[in-house]
Amino acid sequence: MNVRVLVIEDDEDLRDTLCRYLSGIGMEVHGLDSAEHLDEHLAQHSADLLICDVNLPGENGFSIVARLRQKTRAGIVMLTARGQEDDRMLGLSLGADHYLVKPVNLRELEFVIRNLHRRLSETPVAEPEPAAQGVWKFDSMVWALTAPNGATAQLTMAEFRMLQCLVAHPGEVATREQLLAAMDRPNLEIYSRNLDVTVSRLRKKVEDACGQKLPVTSARGMGYVFNGRGEVVA
Repeated sequence: MNVRVLVIEDDEDLRDTLCRYLSGIGMEVHGLDSAEHLDEHLAQHSADLLICDVNLPGENGFSIVARLRQKTRAGIVMLTARGQEDDRMLGLSLGADHYLVKPVNLRELEFVIRNLHRRLSETPVAEPEPAAQGVWKFDSMVWALTAPNGATAQLTMAEFRMLQCLVAHPGEVATREQLLAAMDRPNLEIYSRNLDVTVSRLRKKVEDACGQKLPVTSARGMGYVFNGRGEVVA
């Protein structure tokens, strides 16, 4: 079973270790150190599976996963030192097939790769219908949010501005600094703490009013991600 694997890892020693091991068991492996080099490689070559770190220079692993999941069926394994539950849930919600924490047992990684490749090879994956995902609509005139099921929740100005910032780049992390700036609040610790309270209350408000969970996920220590399809209307 020939498997074409890309290892996206900026730690040169770890990248070389992974590449040597996977090459030694018969896989076709290429090591890359950034999203920029990943995009250059994918422009010329295809891959069956990606092993992606989170803390990369430039674009981080979460953003890479969200972006690539929209246009590829390749398997994605996140391999990172960030073992918090929130990070794991974020990676999986963005489209990663597995989330492994460093240091990883190389035999375990091998089994994950082979099983994932076998499953993807044997079971055709239907591309999701865009309409089936539903669109969250944000009315900028009255600061209202309409869920995919048609139910509506009224937003405050701060809530609307925060969501407008998130929806502008779906699947990407909006940093705490970006969200505070969108809400016209200074980047001070007290406002950063209040941001988490605002998001928590907003999630509850939307679920109570609309009967659907707002697709906003925490990126621990970084900010928040909007994982749905959104549209701002006047």
